[in-house]
Amino acid sequence: MKNTNKLNPLQNMVTKPKRLETRLIIWVTGLCVLQALLFGALVYQLTAQSLHNHIGDKALAVASSIATRADVINALKIPSDLTAINMKIEDLRQLVGADFIVVGDENALRIVHPDEDKIGKKMVGGDSKAALKGERYISVAHGSLGESIRGKVPVYAGNNEIVGVVSVGFLVQSIDPLILSRSSEILIWGLILVGLSILAAIYIGQRVRNAIFGLQPDEIARLFSEQDAILNTVRSGIIALDPDGKVRKLNQRACEILDKPTSILNQNLSLNDLLPEHAEFLLRNQRRKIVGFELFAADKRLILSRFSLQVQGQADGILLSMRPSDELEYLSQQLTKVQAFAELLRVQTHDYSNKLNLIGALVQMGKNEQAIEIIGQESQGSQAQIHNLLERIQDPVLAGLLVGKYHKARELNVALELNPDSLLGVIARKDMLERVVSILGNLIDNAIEAAIRSSNSRSAKVRVTVDETSQTLLFDVEDTGFGLGSDHDVIFTPQYSSKSGAEHGIGLYLVKTNLDSCGGTLEIGESDLLGARLSVYIPK
Repeated sequence: MKNTNKLNPLQNMVTKPKRLETRLIIWVTGLCVLQALLFGALVYQLTAQSLHNHIGDKALAVASSIATRADVINALKIPSDLTAINMKIEDLRQLVGADFIVVGDENALRIVHPDEDKIGKKMVGGDSKAALKGERYISVAHGSLGESIRGKVPVYAGNNEIVGVVSVGFLVQSIDPLILSRSSEILIWGLILVGLSILAAIYIGQRVRNAIFGLQPDEIARLFSEQDAILNTVRSGIIALDPDGKVRKLNQRACEILDKPTSILNQNLSLNDLLPEHAEFLLRNQRRKIVGFELFAADKRLILSRFSLQVQGQADGILLSMRPSDELEYLSQQLTKVQAFAELLRVQTHDYSNKLNLIGALVQMGKNEQAIEIIGQESQGSQAQIHNLLERIQDPVLAGLLVGKYHKARELNVALELNPDSLLGVIARKDMLERVVSILGNLIDNAIEAAIRSSNSRSAKVRVTVDETSQTLLFDVEDTGFGLGSDHDVIFTPQYSSKSGAEHGIGLYLVKTNLDSCGGTLEIGESDLLGARLSVYIPK
């Protein structure tokens, strides 16, 4: 059975939506053709009117000249021999290019006419009465030779007596070709203008198509609808900004996270209106990608990422994605434990592999005592340190963090030790625990880096003290680095770093923002390890 719903090619051409550039060409061409037609009609009308006026003035001037001729006046007074006057007037008619020159007496009877058979007969057209009353004028009337433009002038005798009328005419049918010839040049320029307009429409259509990446209006509308649907269904808050920080797009989730009413979605906003404390930092170095940046806004801790927006390789703003940290707390805690455990296994595997190779070689050489001594040293070294750490730090997340940092430092040839006087219970508040992990982790990372930079002059070492009172949590991090200098404020500004590379310059800024959010304080001093000492006090 045939499918009767199938469209034939002609139907496809009719029903298929035309492309944007095709529609532009059709619209612009149609508009230009319409303008050309209207312009042509106007030009034709003005040319015809101007030519009619010119010919009318010419006819009136010739008629006035003939009306003052003595031979014409005499012929009207004594119409005896009209052949001679007709011959003279005919020569004059051919000279001036008129289609006819007619002279009539006081009764409008012709005494001069191009057609001899009409001499002596009454003038046709009905427009001679006013001239016989003394008026000079131009008229358009239908005479014996057809429709014509006429100049009518009375003929006066010596005593101001009207003795006749002179009518000089140009047939309308002989004027039309002249109008067309005078209008043709302008019309040709009009057609050239239409052609140029079509080419301009094609060029504009191509430029528009390239500017919108070859998309058609229906495709743009669909993408816009899809974008709105996606933005309002994702769990993250999304803010799209131009290079100057003006908000281009903001989803409802971002309003919820920042405690803003949804009415601001239709307002002209800037990043300063949404994140005033962090706007300056977020608008710096916009090509740089930031992932997992921690900040505090609207009385909550947010995890924010920043991505550069580019159009045809040129920077065109940034995109911010944010989520409250409490949505990620449980997963983050579990991930911290897993990462610490994985780091422990990786380092221990690498370390124990080397130690086992050494012990195996000593056993093969028969040096069993040395092998036993190395085994004892290993057991009393790292295991004792880890055991001490787990015994004094009862919070599993914080203990996992310190174990991970311990093995990271050991791999970098930095001795990380926990002060024997350290003692800390479980941190019950989850938001507080997240801040403590961020603060202590960043301080230890910076201390390890500082100790490594000074390792050429002294042994690299980091000492961590963890303690608490009934009111306060205390964290103390010391290193063998070169210290922090006297300008302490600048080290906590965004992107400040004494290290090279785009990934640095955020750690101490995060320490400051975390401390500000929980009302903590930080003191900077000199350690007995000859490096810096950073002491953090956080109210419970």
